[in-house]
Amino acid sequence: MNKKQIDILNDYFLHSVLRLISQEEQCLRRICSPDLSIRELHVIEAAACLRAQSRSTMAEIARYLHLSPASLTTAVNVLVKKGYLEREYSAEDRRMIHVCLTEKGETANRKYLDFVRNMLYEVSSDLDEDTADKMIETLLRLSDYLDRAQEEA
Repeated sequence: MNKKQIDILNDYFLHSVLRLISQEEQCLRRICSPDLSIRELHVIEAAACLRAQSRSTMAEIARYLHLSPASLTTAVNVLVKKGYLEREYSAEDRRMIHVCLTEKGETANRKYLDFVRNMLYEVSSDLDEDTADKMIETLLRLSDYLDRAQEEA
């Protein structure tokens, strides 16, 4: 990679990512619900995904989202108050709490997943298979690098 390409990527990661996240959140507020943030939608999606695997406990969701249990508890409390999630206590172990989507949560999650699928299709529709594979490989290497850097910090 040459210096110009590195400078372009550096600018993207420093400035564009935050702008893109802000734009995505604005779109999602319009499409899914004006009272949901991206982080809240991620909690809803995680609860739905892990519920399908019978792993929708608070601990599993926190691990899945790389959140502290306290941060997840705060987010879930807000989403319960807003009517998107509810808690169910395990019949076998009352200390184990499962997070479930309400009908309102299911609707928001469906709209969120549709938005993400449409967005990914739109930005990748002209990529050939080799280019798409290289892009995925690069993003996975970036994720691995950040995981290692976080562990070293």
